[in-house]
Amino acid sequence: MKKKLSAHYFALILTVFLLPFCAHAQKLSKTERIDSLKQKFQKDSARIYRFQKFRLRVALDQRGSWISNTKLNKTVPVSVNGLQIGVILFERHTIGIGFYEITRTAKKPKTVNDVNSPPKSGALDLRYNTLFYEFALFKKKYYEVDIPIEFGLGRYVYDVHQAGLNTWHEQGPVIIYGLSAQLIIKPVRWIGLVGMGGYRYTTFSPNEIRSTNPNAEKETQLDFRNFYYSYGVWIDLRQIIRDTRFYGFKRPKYRKNLRAILASEG
Repeated sequence: MKKKLSAHYFALILTVFLLPFCAHAQKLSKTERIDSLKQKFQKDSARIYRFQKFRLRVALDQRGSWISNTKLNKTVPVSVNGLQIGVILFERHTIGIGFYEITRTAKKPKTVNDVNSPPKSGALDLRYNTLFYEFALFKKKYYEVDIPIEFGLGRYVYDVHQAGLNTWHEQGPVIIYGLSAQLIIKPVRWIGLVGMGGYRYTTFSPNEIRSTNPNAEKETQLDFRNFYYSYGVWIDLRQIIRDTRFYGFKRPKYRKNLRAILASEG
């Protein structure tokens, strides 16, 4: 009986003696949990905003320009709608393809005045695809300057009508070269304003020209070479996704877990 009591006393004394050390060990364990949580949060945050060697680029490209009728010495404004699909490499180089077509408004017949004959109505259809390369010359926090270069192939159809008759028709392939400069102003990192200006050089040789006028010149009346411009809203969808993941999910989850660890100390 005395041996059993002695064993109980010994266990009680040992427990009282080791209790402070156990509490201290428990406190260290929670500190380690906080440190582990912070390290994981930093690692996940770095992954969200990590440098990417390549990423997808999709952009709408609406341009304004002019096309000349060399015979009548007249320049007509046109609008071109485009879609660009490409890849951004190392945040500096962008390569891809573009699909362009003049707008329906630009396709509508326009009055063509000729002093030697009654007014005519001319309609133009132009479509082309391009290969483009874009270099980010300056890439800062609040602005960016890019240099786009493009090469494209397309086809056009040009008809001139007078009194319901097709008096002039021509069509053929077009080769397009373009060089421009683009400025992006970013007051916040995921939305801003973009403006672009450049020059379009073209070479083409119509493979079909017809006219109801036997005295008409059998050569093209068009000149596609001219300046072009574009402006609009710039949106960085990737940055929106990044900030949504970080501020909407990752950081609130981290703060919630941290509060739970701190609350468990009491």
